[in-house]
Amino acid sequence: MRLPVCTFDLESDMLCTNCQARLNRGELTHFEIEFSKWMLEREKEYPGLVDLTLQRAAKAGNRLILVVKKRSKELILGEDALVNEMTEQFGEPLVVEGPTKLRRIIREFIHPANEVGVNSLYLPDGSKESIVKLRDEDRDRISYTTDELRLIVSAVMGESVLFEYQEEGIKTEKDDESSDEFDQRMEELSRRRY
Repeated sequence: MRLPVCTFDLESDMLCTNCQARLNRGELTHFEIEFSKWMLEREKEYPGLVDLTLQRAAKAGNRLILVVKKRSKELILGEDALVNEMTEQFGEPLVVEGPTKLRRIIREFIHPANEVGVNSLYLPDGSKESIVKLRDEDRDRISYTTDELRLIVSAVMGESVLFEYQEEGIKTEKDDESSDEFDQRMEELSRRRY
């Protein structure tokens, strides 16, 4: 079994310099260390896990997000007793096969709907945040709320991903009123200046 953390580190309860540096850079999380240790303890009970490659593990609300190498998904989901243990200990497991490409992951979770677009913002601290636009008429077709999508996809990607519904050309009376109020105030302000 291949885990995000060195097996020796998990057995010795000390991180090697490489894993410690990955933890410091945010490429590895404390939860991944805890979960990897838990999985290592289960390896003897579930011999089928010997071929498993776990790339990432994260908590997203009451769900456990696991990113595994291609063709490793069945190794976990095929073990009902293991899935039940995971659910009790960490929450409902969602297993995603890597490599994780943002658009592929988004489409997997919003299927059968399609995204309108994805915008990426690069923040001053060097981190990246993506905003995914969804069509308003697809609300009923998507199984998850925007908050659930944010939690799940952010956990899978290891970066912030926001979801919003795009309301296409819908203008209500309230919008017209607030626009008129704004125009009136601007006119008043411009009169006061002279």
